Amino acid sequence: MTYFFFYHLLKITCKLYFKKIKVYDYENVSPSKPLIICANHGNSFMDAILMAVIFKRKLHFLARADAFNTPFKKWFLGKINMMPVYRIRDGREVLKNNDAIFDKCQSILENNGAILIFPEGNCVVEKRLRTFKAGFLQMAFACKKTDLQVLPVTINYSKPLEFYSQVSLKFQKPIAIQIIKEQTQNDYISFSKVLLSKTIEGISNDMLIIPEGEDRFYEQALEINLTDLKVGFVSSQLKLIERLNEIKEQDIERFNELKIKTAFYFAQINALKISDEMMVMYNKTNKFFVFLSIPFYYLGEAIHYLPTTLISGLIDKKIKQLQFKGAVRMIFGMFVYIIYVPIILFITYCFFGLKWMALMIIIFYITRSDYKKLSFQGFLVSKKMPELIKLRTEIKVLINLL
Repeated sequence: MTYFFFYHLLKITCKLYFKKIKVYDYENVSPSKPLIICANHGNSFMDAILMAVIFKRKLHFLARADAFNTPFKKWFLGKINMMPVYRIRDGREVLKNNDAIFDKCQSILENNGAILIFPEGNCVVEKRLRTFKAGFLQMAFACKKTDLQVLPVTINYSKPLEFYSQVSLKFQKPIAIQIIKEQTQNDYISFSKVLLSKTIEGISNDMLIIPEGEDRFYEQALEINLTDLKVGFVSSQLKLIERLNEIKEQDIERFNELKIKTAFYFAQINALKISDEMMVMYNKTNKFFVFLSIPFYYLGEAIHYLPTTLISGLIDKKIKQLQFKGAVRMIFGMFVYIIYVPIILFITYCFFGLKWMALMIIIFYITRSDYKKLSFQGFLVSKKMPELIKLRTEIKVLINLL
């Protein structure tokens, strides 16, 4: 019952936190067979939460033991069926605990359950696949169920650490474990090589992968491309990465010029405290409307000041690892707003009545995103806009986006 309570609570939270959640090919998920779901891992337990709220079956999860390092995390993660996996860095004396976890996983699969594993083991905020650990291979080989499947899932975030961004989950074709066992004559080494190759290939399909050493430049180019998109972001971003790789291979001078212009452009807009999206939106928006939006900017700032200050303060002081910031922001924000919003609505109702309370609900919803800054901040720096728009156009021409 606790799992399903958090399931519905987190489902609502995710819909409010993310601008768009796109799910592709969910028909590849078996409704009843035992499953080992393997996904890439670029956003700590946000990945697991998204999988839990999208999956229509009850999920069990394996996660790093150090994710359970506070009483709150241990309580919360346990409530959503997460199980700790211990590593040498956690201490040799606790490694024996993995035997009980492994047995528990086999029991779940024997009962046609579904287990989510992140084969990379650790989480790093980057658009690349890291070396897979062998745990899921051992689990699949040991399972006696002949209908067991490994299901690769590809998760892509537009901006993994930011509020009101986009995320895409694609469920790839399942891998039949019994067929691989028969093909490899139940030889574990041969079995693991085949399953590992198929799983990596499955997850890599449609995954945004940036060449090592080019993270900053590619992420900036992807942000420019994302701002101009009106539909799903993954297919277009994949084409852009392919295009940038081609330019680097065929015309290194053009590639370096592109890097310099892009870095300069983002240095300029960062100094002005605006994003690429803010600048483009301001350029397309009627300036009279921008002026009229200023009161809404201050209204949004006032309404959200207390909870956002509390959330930001916790993240800045307590969360030192980058990969946990987005997930902690969403979870802590959920609990803060569950308390904060009813209090504000109750006070509004007591002093101003039902109509004003209904209006306050609307205001809470429309001011949850950064749209209020979108227009107002652009209004403050409007004199510099033409020069920046010109530079942005030059970058797009160099990439052939225009």
